[in-house]
Amino acid sequence: MSAHKDKERGTWYVSYRVTDPVTGSALQKKKRGFKTKREAIRWETELEEEKAKHTSISFREALKLYLSDSEASDTTRELKEHWIQNHFPYVDTPVEKITKDDLVTWRLELKDSGLATRTMNRGIQYVKSVFSFISLVYDIPNPSVVLKTFKLTKEDKEEMEVWTPEEFDQFIEYVSLPVYKAYFTFLFWTGCRRSEALAVCKEDIKDGYVHIHRSIKHYKNGFLPLKNDSSERTIKIDSTTLEIMQPYISAADPFVFGTTQSLPISGVQRQFTKAIKESGVKKIRIHDLRHSHATFLINAGVNIVAVSKRLGHASINQTLKTYTHLLEKTNDEMMDTIEKHRNKS
Repeated sequence: MSAHKDKERGTWYVSYRVTDPVTGSALQKKKRGFKTKREAIRWETELEEEKAKHTSISFREALKLYLSDSEASDTTRELKEHWIQNHFPYVDTPVEKITKDDLVTWRLELKDSGLATRTMNRGIQYVKSVFSFISLVYDIPNPSVVLKTFKLTKEDKEEMEVWTPEEFDQFIEYVSLPVYKAYFTFLFWTGCRRSEALAVCKEDIKDGYVHIHRSIKHYKNGFLPLKNDSSERTIKIDSTTLEIMQPYISAADPFVFGTTQSLPISGVQRQFTKAIKESGVKKIRIHDLRHSHATFLINAGVNIVAVSKRLGHASINQTLKTYTHLLEKTNDEMMDTIEKHRNKS
């Protein structure tokens, strides 16, 4: 940087360089309007001091600044912070010390971490977002331009498997323990996530509605926040499912699906796998009970906005993206209906 006289305006300006946070290339900028050379040099010195102060902050401090500026939900911010603290080895390294080579090496190590491809890609995006933010705010180089996400494998792209109500009825006959029978029925006919269902207590059910406002991954860790703010919702339970749940709603213990603590996730998986094998239905994941519920509703012509709200999706776009294949089928059926009507006239 340096101070120059603007002969046309009779003032002074400072010419300085910044780094484009997206491309990493250098950009030339000017700060005009100083009445004296001394003012221009003072501004130049203060800018250098400010820049030096912020480039010396650690990645952890940069993360906190990024999260404080984010408009995401508390839960999403917690997820990002937790992921970075557990999987990014440079959290306590000054931002200016993290090089492109460091990030390329980290990506290679991440590839061998055993994490799912989508999980790794989310983490890479988290790290890139922090670097982009800090680079944009403080005009410092952005080394994360070298970070690329991983290509999804064939297994990653595999389409979801779902059950029809008839297949679910066949499966549920082979679930031997009544409380697990009630739990799986609740999942299939409400579309709740399994962690949301495990956290349901008697106090959450009133007048045939269930209030989903927390989750449980493992009972030893207690209640956890939901995936995002929109996940908190109150949905109606059909009368047949409610009747199956009634003995557990009326029991003295607080958890509907459990006693003084929720059902163990290992027990849930064991009962699920056992009943699939004995009933002969096609193999799906527990999470696919949620997809099965959504598929049933969409195929039945239920408004997509209502389906999205029932599932607790962050936006209707998430629902549209997840169930695009069903909506294409619905669109074809809609056109068939129009054609049949038009041909009558």
